Amino acid sequence: MNIEELEKLWKKAISEILGRQIDGNKLNILSKQTSDSIRRIKIYETYALRAQQALQNNKSFYHTSNPFVLARRADLNLKNKVWIIYLATYFGKSNKSKWTLFERATFDQNQSLITFDHIQTNLDNYFKYLSSFDFFQNCTYSNHRKFTAKKLYGDKGLFKSIEHFVNNIEVYSSDNQMEFHEMYLLSQRIPNFGRLGGFDFTSSLVKCGLNIKEPISMYADHSTGPLLGLELLLKLTNNDISMASKKKLSADLMIWFSKNSKIFMIGQVLEDSICNWQKNTRSYIRYTG
Repeated sequence: MNIEELEKLWKKAISEILGRQIDGNKLNILSKQTSDSIRRIKIYETYALRAQQALQNNKSFYHTSNPFVLARRADLNLKNKVWIIYLATYFGKSNKSKWTLFERATFDQNQSLITFDHIQTNLDNYFKYLSSFDFFQNCTYSNHRKFTAKKLYGDKGLFKSIEHFVNNIEVYSSDNQMEFHEMYLLSQRIPNFGRLGGFDFTSSLVKCGLNIKEPISMYADHSTGPLLGLELLLKLTNNDISMASKKKLSADLMIWFSKNSKIFMIGQVLEDSICNWQKNTRSYIRYTG
């Protein structure tokens, strides 16, 4: 959808749900942020195509080291794909070091894939390998993971999280379609994930076609940015800004857009776009993280 179409969509949604309208500039910026959010999800179609092309051209796994391309390779089984999404979520893509931490955990020093089957069978050896060099040297986590400890050992360390995930791989790799909320709750049990990590992990499973259904909620209840965005929409339309009103608006937006658009992952699109919009409603800023 182009910006003009999104503006019309948002204008109608705000009018029908909140009974008033926001000014044209703010509406335009909200629509641009929504377009960006859709684009960030639509890129997964490109990832799938790249994975298909890599397989056809007999390219190595390292050639498709972007985790969301790697997780679409048809020559990897489901457990390997879910393991890749776990690692991608744990480290994220850093503005400074990009996917380096993910690559260090996923490939050996010969750039060969360390398969999940090998790790599951030889977990201690995998830990010894990761301990054999300065794993975190010159690297940072992504913005979503910035409070995660940069250490291998201990209750807050990487190894404890990995051990839990490996021992519970059957829980996180479903052969049948699973509801988003069910996996979202399960994934919060992964050490060092919490709500945001669980949401990112589960959303990535959906976008990579790994047997998780689309969310039917924005999951804004405990998210600062989206809640501020919902509050701002209520303020600008002279509505009550209580927590109950924000939760209701979140649910109403999900229902409205689900009925009136065909936007894939609409819950994440709404959550992401409203969050970014409230950061600056006067000027459009393109966010890449």
